[in-house]
Amino acid sequence: MIEATVPLISVLLVLVPLDVAPAPPDFGTELQQLASEFNSAASQLLTTVDATVTDLTRLAYVTVLLLGLFLYFTHIQRRLGRELITGGIVLAVLSEFVFPWLSKL
Repeated sequence: MIEATVPLISVLLVLVPLDVAPAPPDFGTELQQLASEFNSAASQLLTTVDATVTDLTRLAYVTVLLLGLFLYFTHIQRRLGRELITGGIVLAVLSEFVFPWLSKL
């Protein structure tokens, strides 16, 4: 009787899917993946911050230059106008040439 049920049991075992759980992921691999995702997100954030700061400095030195030109040529405050023009030029040179060069280092 047992010999007759062996083929039946073997057929049933083939038909029943085995519920094999996948091996848990390696901790080192998970940590490496998280570090890679963090690096990508941080890089994207720094690029956005850099572009925003560049736009703000452009707005600042254009405003300072225009205000300085207005004060100088209307004779309202010639000395202050001249100082604002000088400061605007220095800010423009720093933000357009020096800071990008330093960030590439």
